Parts: sequence; structure tokens; C-alpha cells
Amino acid sequence: MSQKALSAAPEHVSAALPPSSRPTPWETAWSAWRSPRLFALVLLALAIVFGAFYRFHRLARWDMNGDEGIAWAAVIKPTLRQVSAAFWQFENGGKLPLFDIVLHEWVRIFGDSLFAMRAMSAALGTLAIVLLFIAVRETGRSLGGDAAIEAGEVGGAFAALMYALNLTIVVSDRTAREFPLLTVVELAQITFFVRAHRGHAWTDYLGIAVFTALMLPINYTASFLLAAEALWLGILLILRWAGSARAAEVAIFRPGFAVIGGIALLAPFLPGVFISSREAVQHNAVSWIQIQPPAWPYTVFRDVAGKLRLFELLEVLIVFGLFSQSRSGRLAWGFLAAWMLGPVLAVYLVTYLIQPMEFPRYVLIAFVGMFALAGLGAGSVRSAIVRIALAAAIIHLSTPSLHSWMKALRDGAWGEATALADRSAAGGQIAVCSSVNLNVVRFYLPPERRRDAVAMARNCGSAPVLILSGRGVISNDEIAAAETCYPRLIARLQLIEVRAR
Repeated sequence: MSQKALSAAPEHVSAALPPSSRPTPWETAWSAWRSPRLFALVLLALAIVFGAFYRFHRLARWDMNGDEGIAWAAVIKPTLRQVSAAFWQFENGGKLPLFDIVLHEWVRIFGDSLFAMRAMSAALGTLAIVLLFIAVRETGRSLGGDAAIEAGEVGGAFAALMYALNLTIVVSDRTAREFPLLTVVELAQITFFVRAHRGHAWTDYLGIAVFTALMLPINYTASFLLAAEALWLGILLILRWAGSARAAEVAIFRPGFAVIGGIALLAPFLPGVFISSREAVQHNAVSWIQIQPPAWPYTVFRDVAGKLRLFELLEVLIVFGLFSQSRSGRLAWGFLAAWMLGPVLAVYLVTYLIQPMEFPRYVLIAFVGMFALAGLGAGSVRSAIVRIALAAAIIHLSTPSLHSWMKALRDGAWGEATALADRSAAGGQIAVCSSVNLNVVRFYLPPERRRDAVAMARNCGSAPVLILSGRGVISNDEIAAAETCYPRLIARLQLIEVRAR
């Protein structure tokens, strides 16, 4: 038989196979059912759909809060120079106006309505769902063996689902503040950081440097992620010195130098950040944060999970992941554990050595690490049926808290209070107590009346009307002074009072 005939034989034989020898639709479906990649992509798509819904649904239902008012007052300035100047005037310090600049450009395109400003955070929060999937998948590929690669891909989808449905994260992603942007940049930095352990592509080191230089100006709490990465690199060095063959295969110093390079890019700006941080502490900008009980590092994870049963499920998945990846994926599991614990331990040390900082919003990236670590455990499960059951359990335990939160009124009725005060003032000034909400009142006033909203003067001032908020938060002396200056109650609304002389 000629060579040409031999090469053609397989195709002829394949065509001659009886129909019974070809894969049936059932066999094709069963093969797809058991495909980890297909499962991961379907679960990721589900997480994106859920995440987008809970982040955008009735986004402007609740009125603006004081933190959003600060951001709005800066970003509506006509030029970037004025935005930067307003940032230094309004913000407490410890960061640079990168978020305000991004939101300023967003507002130029979409306007400064409450929905438009919050939509940027919601869009970034939805993007973070995808980036978390990528970060966990890359952790398995870069730091684990074959089993960890598969577990990382499926685990990334599970982590994305947990992130999409977590109440604390959803609330943050529905607020026009810097934390959704910070999370996106941190997840991008983490992805390049774990990829750099392979030690092959210079683009990974560049990505580390660039995103490190971007995340630190957004909020000083990004430094807690750097503490987690420093902890991880230290663990790798110890393992290498102890003779670990796997630790000897991964790059250690080059990722660390890339992080240092990113910090070096900010060198011209760091003195100003340190000075503003010191002034913020001196002016009691964070004095409201109290030292928590010694068990705070554990209870903060428990509380952010929402329901206790969901937290217990996450604990089981984390432990299961430890045992399942004890051979192929020890380093992958170890990095995710450092990602989860490092920021909280850093805050714990800062609290007892410098200044109380135990506040959940400051360690959001640690919660994301918890979802990543639990996701790796879920991805280590081999059974497709059990994986589906786990996804259903996560959805079942997460959504009731979200639905309950969506139905409740949590913030002050600032729009209604401002309209009532504007009518009662009859063209006069409107005093605001506490002053942290001054820009919220200005947001709800007509543009030509915004200058008439003023902070309540210590000597009562001349404003005929007062909008009072913060009972139980501001001091009793401040409340008493406001009631003395404005003894007549016009209306008591949600968390707010409108008072007159």
C-alpha cells in the first residue's frame, strides 16, 4: 500500500464506523457535565449576573451619605487642579486624589446624579468578580501542581460567587467611594504578583510595579495587602532555607523587588501623604475607632460572612482545601491564607502599637482572601453533584441577607429634610449639624442655593433653620447646643430632625 493510501486510511475507517460507535448526545452532555472548565465558566457567569443585579438594582433608592458628599464636593469642580485642591480640603489624609480624579472624569461623561456616581462603583464591583476569578485561577497555575490548577479554576468561580453575594461587599460596591476601585486595582496587582512567581515574563514584574503604584494612592489601607505579601515572601524564604523543593522552584526576590519598585514610583508624593496622615491623626479624624476585643481577627471574618451557617461552611471548605492540596497545592493554599490573614494581622499590630484601626472596611481585601481560600477548597471537590450543591448552598445562605437589606431604610432622609428646610428658611441660610453632612445638604439644594448651607456656628449663628443628624454618634454636648439654638422641632424624619429657632 502506498504512503498516500496509508495516510488516507484513518479517515476512511472513521467514516465507515457504525453510528453506534459515535458519541451519543447523552455521552456528549455527560462529558460536558464533568468538565471542570465548563462548570467554572457557567458558575462565573452566574456570579456576574447575581453580582450585577445586586449592585445596580435600585441603586439610588437610599439618599446620599456623608462620605459620598465629601467625594461629590470634590469631583464637581471644573478642573483637575481644583479637584485636587478640594480633595486636600475635605479628605482626612493618608491618600492621594486618584479616586476623585477618576470619578471626576466619570461625572463629566455621565453627570453627577446619585445613580451615576454610584454606578461607577457598581461597575467596578462587577469587574472585581471577574478579576477575583482570574486571581485565584492564576494562583493555582503559578503555585500549584496539576490538581491545584484544576482546583484553582473551579475555586476561582466559587470565590467569585461568594464575592458577588456578600452583603458587606455589595454595600461597599453600591457606595460612591474609593473602595471598589481599590479592590479592582488590588486584585490586578495580586494576579501579577502570583504570576511573577513563575519568573518568566517581565510584563508580570511591570504589572506588579504599576498596580502597586496605583493602589497605594487610592487609600492607605492598601499597605495592609503589601504586609500580607511581605508575610508570604518571608514564608517562602523560610521554606526554601528548610529545603522545600517546591519553594526553590518559584521566584521570591524578583516579585519583592517589583513591589519595592512600585513604591519607589510614589517617592515624590509620599512625604505629603505622611504629613497629611499625621495631621489627620492629630485632628482626631480616626479617633472614633475603638480598640476591639482580642478575638477581633476571628470575629470580623465571622461577622462579614453574614449567617453563621455560611461562615461554618467557609471554615469547612478552607480546612478541606488544606488537606486536599497538602501535596500538589500547598503553596497555592499558603498564599491564599497569607492573603486572608495578613491584612487583619497588620491592622491588629497597628492598633496596639500606633493607633486603633480595627474597622472592617479597612480590611476588605482580607475578606476577599477568605472567599478565595474557601473557593479553593470548593474547587478541590471532585464530584460535579457536590459542586452544584455547594453553589446552591452559597446562594441559599447569602441571598436572604441581601433581600432584607434591600428592603430596609438605613440612611437618613436627606432629600426630604433638605427640601423642608429650604422651604422653612425662606431664602435664608440652612445650618447643618454635624458638619460632616454639610455637602449632602448642598447636593440636594438647587445649585443657586448651595452656598446657603453652612455648618452650625458655635454661637448659634444667624441661620433660621437647622438640619440635625447624628444622635448617638456625635457628642451629647453638641446635641444639647443644637437644641438650645434651635428649640422648635419642625419635623422628625428618618435619622434626621429639621429644627427652627
